[in-house]
Amino acid sequence: MIRVFESSVVKNEEVAPSTFLVEMEGKVDFEPGQFVMISLQDEISVIPKPFSIFYSRDGVFSVLFKVFGGWTARFSKVKAGDKVRAVAPCGTGFLTAMKRHGISEPNNILFIAGGLGVASLYPVIDFFGKSKSSLIFGGRSSHDIILKDEISQKVKSLYITTQDGSEGKKGVVLDVLFDEVSPYDFDIALSCGPYGMLKALWDFWIKNKINTPLFFAMEERMGCGLGLCFSCVIKTQYGPKLCCTYGPVFSHTEIVF
Repeated sequence: MIRVFESSVVKNEEVAPSTFLVEMEGKVDFEPGQFVMISLQDEISVIPKPFSIFYSRDGVFSVLFKVFGGWTARFSKVKAGDKVRAVAPCGTGFLTAMKRHGISEPNNILFIAGGLGVASLYPVIDFFGKSKSSLIFGGRSSHDIILKDEISQKVKSLYITTQDGSEGKKGVVLDVLFDEVSPYDFDIALSCGPYGMLKALWDFWIKNKINTPLFFAMEERMGCGLGLCFSCVIKTQYGPKLCCTYGPVFSHTEIVF
């Protein structure tokens, strides 16, 4: 059930250059892939911003984000005790999206993350456990390979790729597919990252007629997170769908790029 509540910042840690992990008071019962809408208490007129729920444990929930503009720059400066307003959990997570397509108990899962997209995949990796999870983690540089040590403990295989070659294989996530990892070896693939990466994956799946189910956690500009403002429409084979309610998780068989 979605709740609207006030919370206080517990901790704010810069885990990579311009990348922050903020913990806030409150337990949020969420499905991996769902998100929270956050606004600062002293900014009444500002539209709340969506963030993937990174984890919820020990009476706190957290979000992982990178500074991209003025609002995230302000959010990156919050300190313990600062007040926020939250709406959570929002959207449809990975498990529900998988059930829509008749998938409930995958045993071998390929995760494909691009940079901050790992924030959406982290809770579902944690949910399924190390024995079932392999991760391709890509970024522009080593700075984008966030929380590598912690994440590596949660997967049985980790493949890193960076465009500048500063860490792992030089190239992009697609360079790992078939070269080092075959999508046919997995029951399902779950992905989140920049739009260009997701479209490239979709093209790759379609071109090669890969029958392994592929799911994307999509990102769109949102005004409410509740399906009221219709600002986050995603094109699908079945007409427009709202990223904040039907999504943010979509199957590659239904989405249109």
